[in-house]
Amino acid sequence: MLRALFETVLESQTVSKLANRLTLAAAVWLAITLATSAFVVWAFAEITEEVIEGESRRFDRAVLLWIHTHFPAWLDEPMRLVTALGYYDVVLPLLAVSVFGFYRKGWRLSATLLLVSTAGSIVLTTVLKAVFRRARPEVFDSGYTASFYSFPSGHATVAVGFYGMLTLLIAYRLNGVARWAVVAAGVLLVLLIGFSRLYLGVHYPTDVLAGYLAAPLWVVSVGAVYVMWVSIRGLRNAESRRDGR
Repeated sequence: MLRALFETVLESQTVSKLANRLTLAAAVWLAITLATSAFVVWAFAEITEEVIEGESRRFDRAVLLWIHTHFPAWLDEPMRLVTALGYYDVVLPLLAVSVFGFYRKGWRLSATLLLVSTAGSIVLTTVLKAVFRRARPEVFDSGYTASFYSFPSGHATVAVGFYGMLTLLIAYRLNGVARWAVVAAGVLLVLLIGFSRLYLGVHYPTDVLAGYLAAPLWVVSVGAVYVMWVSIRGLRNAESRRDGR
């Protein structure tokens, strides 16, 4: 009887420690989320103000002209291929394949997170474009055209929302060199998609920067939900083991 009582006390202490760790993890993530959100909102507001007031015009034109002048013409085809990865008719099939693959592996939460992150990024950038209605650049003619409004860059936003989240979900399940290789590849792809829009002259630099800023707020919010869910599930599993269920 004393032994059973002792084991019960130990299990209770274990659950208590686990709950404290999970609560701490959730609190840390919440703090990171709030800090990141505050920075993103501030930076996006600053860029938006400069764009609306026309103060970014000289910077935008100078950067586009510099890229057009200093980068070789043979990059034209590679940049067209890279920029194609940001269009919905490429992203959506890749999203469907990824979500299906995650479900087949039993990673249902990851599949849901990727779906929500991508869909949220698409909706977000569409709404923001319709609100600001910034015209496309006409700094130089690359022979490449793009439709709809310019600010923020939908390619940049969706690149973070889909490819960025996909990178996080895959890297989370890897270790060591493989994890960092996936992270490096994902970051490089996201940056290249944004750069391709500048190289082709269909976005201003502030469009791309705003696009990169618009997506993290959504992605971090989705990540916060994920951490909270994992914390609650871990605590419930510990309690179930203690109760023998």
